[in-house]
Amino acid sequence: MKKKNLIIAILLVVIASGAYFFMSGGENGPTFLTEDVQRGNIEKSVVASGSIESSNEVDVGAQVSGKITKLYVKLGQEVKKGDMIADIDSTTQVNSLNTAKAALASYQAQLKAKQTAYSVAQSSYNRLSKLYKLQAASLDDVNSAKNTLDAAIAEIDALKESIKQAEIEVNTAETNVGYTKITSPIDGTVISTPISEGQTVNANQTTPTIVTVADLQKMLIKPEISEGDITKVKAGQEVEFTILSDSSTKYHATINSIDPATTDSTDASSTSSSSSSSSSSSSSSSTSAVYYYANMEVDNTDGVLRIGMTTENTIKIANVQNVLLVSNMALQKRDNKYFVNILNDKNQAEEREVTIGVQNDFQTEIKSGLNEGEKVIVSQVAAGEKVGTMNRGPRMF
Repeated sequence: MKKKNLIIAILLVVIASGAYFFMSGGENGPTFLTEDVQRGNIEKSVVASGSIESSNEVDVGAQVSGKITKLYVKLGQEVKKGDMIADIDSTTQVNSLNTAKAALASYQAQLKAKQTAYSVAQSSYNRLSKLYKLQAASLDDVNSAKNTLDAAIAEIDALKESIKQAEIEVNTAETNVGYTKITSPIDGTVISTPISEGQTVNANQTTPTIVTVADLQKMLIKPEISEGDITKVKAGQEVEFTILSDSSTKYHATINSIDPATTDSTDASSTSSSSSSSSSSSSSSSTSAVYYYANMEVDNTDGVLRIGMTTENTIKIANVQNVLLVSNMALQKRDNKYFVNILNDKNQAEEREVTIGVQNDFQTEIKSGLNEGEKVIVSQVAAGEKVGTMNRGPRMF
């Protein structure tokens, strides 16, 4: 009874596998393992690991030096553009503004006085010029009046330039006072607060970061494409990706762009995946490997995706449907041409040249040279072995 049940179980496995057997040759002729040419879908993909970044991340810095007197936000807080982030002690900046305003007022007062002096000098010169024509004044008196007038004009011009410079200094001082009020430049979430309230920042050499604000509603996925795969990957291709913490949830995106510059990697890793209807080549970093970043944006309104997460990305580089397919085992290549052997009506092997299309790790699209239903020879079977025809399904061979 147990033996009978075992035989039944084996038969069920064979049936489920989609394989069935038949003799393809006579008693003395060769026998072959064949499969039918069938229509189906084939996909080719590149698998690449990647990382998640914010689509828009800004380091909000201090442009003036001073002590942080008030920090309005905390880590994880959502902010809107223009919201207050921090106050910097503005004593130095206000003093500079007052000094600049005082200098401007002084120049303006001097200009007013010089304009009065100019009017007097102009009147004196005009009067002496008339008297000189009447021979009632000497030429020296006229020349002296002219020199005084010219000096007044020069002083007025110099004061006007000084006033322009003073106005610039006032504007700069006002801007610096404004810099003591730090506001958010974008809508987003505070993801970093490296500065504490009461801490002094120095903006003389570098711009110190007060907080970092990032837009977490839309994330940037950056797959690392290896040098060997980069020519296959293009903007506009569809990508399916998962995150390490939830490999069952599939996210979908489209490649927006590929970075033009290379990036060196010293991490050693390699990934690949394939199935009977799809295939993927390995695209990951290894020691001293060169790779390129692809860029794609994805909505994150539910907040599941986080900055720094690792993604596993399947980039679809080819996908055709309802085409003739054969197993790669049936293909032969000679002189850059492809051939298959079919089993003709006389149960004899016949070679055919074929034109191929999309090819993955298991199957190949046949564009010409074969018809649906024809039997292609996968291998010749040695004497005494069983032979048969394979359907595409779980493979038994």
